Amino acid sequence: MMEELFTPQEIEELRSQLPPRYRELISEKTKVSVPTIARFFAGSKIRENNAEIIYDAALELIEEHQHKIACRKKKLKALMTNKQQQNINFSS
Repeated sequence: MMEELFTPQEIEELRSQLPPRYRELISEKTKVSVPTIARFFAGSKIRENNAEIIYDAALELIEEHQHKIACRKKKLKALMTNKQQQNINFSS
């Protein structure tokens, strides 16, 4: 029997870091259908090549999302006074 490509724990950890509308965003990136993406994140069996494509696109989407958040924080910090910055935690 073939070993699972990704464990349920790995898939859940990945899903927990994705931004809202991740199914649609992954579908736009990969041209894999939203129902197939939903099945992947629900832990249902899908074709191995689709699972790899979805997983890789999800990692890329997480990177993009984290970069956008960091850029927003940097822009906000640049616009704020020192006193305002002290009142907000800018940890990444």
